[in-house]
Amino acid sequence: MNSPFPASNGAVQPPERRVAPRYQPAYGTVCQLEEIGASDSTFVGLVWNISKTGMSMLVGSPSKAGSELPGKLSTEAGKHTLAVVLRVIHIRLIQTGDYFVGAQFASPLKAEEMQFFLLPEQRNRAM
Repeated sequence: MNSPFPASNGAVQPPERRVAPRYQPAYGTVCQLEEIGASDSTFVGLVWNISKTGMSMLVGSPSKAGSELPGKLSTEAGKHTLAVVLRVIHIRLIQTGDYFVGAQFASPLKAEEMQFFLLPEQRNRAM
């Protein structure tokens, strides 16, 4: 959302870049990611929000901005999974020492692909 108000640090917020509405994911939705070319380098991000074009997640150790990573979205019980490829757009260190990562899907998700990863009350809005 575009805001003319200054951010808490006094800087003017950048214009909104999102092109698709964001939705709250189902509880426990995670994305398991792999570093290309790095042996044994997989990490899991807790999905914070998701859209047809991308998502944001919390991770303990992020890849570099611009990195392309194969991954797998999954629900808490692992009942539903979806292979994805993400491009890391931005990374921000948060107070807990974790990182907030924004990433774009290589191919937009179809509404029906997103359904299993959304809260029940969000599913109709995403169609």
